[in-house]
Amino acid sequence: MQTNAEYIENRRWLVGFAACFAAVHALYFIAGVRFDRGTLVEVMHFLDAELLRDRLLESVWYLHIQPPLLNLFTGLILKVTPESALVFHLIFLACGFLLYWNVFVLQVKLGVGRPLAAALATAFMASPSFILWEHYLLYTMPIAALLSGAALCLLHYLEGHAPRWLAGYFGCVVVLCGIASMFHLVYFLLALGGVLFFSRARWRQVLAVALLPFCLVFGFYLKNFLVFGEFNVCTFAEKNLWIMTAGNMPWDEKTALVEAGKLSDLSLVNRWASLDAYPDRFKQVPDHFAGIPALAATHKTNGSVNYNHYGYIANCDVYGADAKYVLRHHPWHFVVAAGQSWYRYFKSSSDLPVSPQNQDTMRPAIAFYDYAVYGKSPVDLSGWLRIVEKTGSPPYFFLLLGLPLVWGYGLWRAARPGARGFSTPQRAVVLFLALNIAYVALLGCSLDYLETARYRFTTDGLSVVLLGVLLGRKLTVDS
Repeated sequence: MQTNAEYIENRRWLVGFAACFAAVHALYFIAGVRFDRGTLVEVMHFLDAELLRDRLLESVWYLHIQPPLLNLFTGLILKVTPESALVFHLIFLACGFLLYWNVFVLQVKLGVGRPLAAALATAFMASPSFILWEHYLLYTMPIAALLSGAALCLLHYLEGHAPRWLAGYFGCVVVLCGIASMFHLVYFLLALGGVLFFSRARWRQVLAVALLPFCLVFGFYLKNFLVFGEFNVCTFAEKNLWIMTAGNMPWDEKTALVEAGKLSDLSLVNRWASLDAYPDRFKQVPDHFAGIPALAATHKTNGSVNYNHYGYIANCDVYGADAKYVLRHHPWHFVVAAGQSWYRYFKSSSDLPVSPQNQDTMRPAIAFYDYAVYGKSPVDLSGWLRIVEKTGSPPYFFLLLGLPLVWGYGLWRAARPGARGFSTPQRAVVLFLALNIAYVALLGCSLDYLETARYRFTTDGLSVVLLGVLLGRKLTVDS
């Protein structure tokens, strides 16, 4: 139970955090940073913006390349206001502030002194990576905020067992599962199992609160099974596995396998190609879907490819079969691709081809964080390290060494039942932080070749909390 003195102290810090958040964002705004909603045109995650505005429920119902909630949220904003850019910006700023505050509160709840916790949280909030993803219309920043919110709700629940905190925890998990396919139905079951393990005496309460959230997540999968015959929320996932296997093979080797009939001719086609590049059989739409633009239109009204076209379902299945063949018979290609994905995982997440205008305005801040905070090599090592030459990315030594150290320390603290000054709820939440970092890293680096640093940003806030626990413990021991 929070005392009156603690409430007043937290409110004072909250006001200070709001002022700091506003000041940092004002400086970035003066420098030229603006909210980027170009993703509505450029990225595959969104349906046609006109369909989201004019045929929202129908289009989201027939969405098969993504879970439904991101497009549903986007369509509702497009429907209710012509000033959608401003509304998106305000919502993403709220996500950013929530992440900033949660990173601070989690550290304090885990025994870190307020000055140190505030310094680490503020350094994270002021980073170019934070600002970049906060000003980019995609699920990256919301996921980071939801993970921190789930951790905080879990800690509050395990400390006091109030049902509202349990509902908040499962609410965060449902939205995670509903906006990004990485957070699978299996993830929900793992999140449920973790709470049950640490609340065995209250298992009836946990299951009762989890029932409706589980039904919602299961419903996302059941809908796709009934409509498309696919028990998943992302038919495109097969192509992600393909790029890590057949897509990573040398052209001559891949061509030979296609000519031998081991791989399909689709493996010679870029996975991002429009349907014009594929055989006619992939362009067919069943009669009962012919009047559904989200499934029947090959392109969006802005001219970009509609990857939600019905033909991409069978298309992706073929890519998936090729990927599994290579994984079984030529697994080394996956090992090489995964190694490069892991290497890219430890680079700055602001060093990705997104929001070039915002990146240009933040060049001085990016350079400072890259060299002073992330340990970017100032020397060209491509002639010395093959992976640097292959990926075209210099090593970020502080990230390469520091993130595994912080993660390992958190896991070690969570695994020590008798750790002095660490309660069972605190151990459970540290374990939650460490396992979520591992989950995102393992899945992201197994199914993506280039953008693994973007996935890592979603758990960077959790890593900052673990860093605070490590530094706070070190300072306490030294003093």
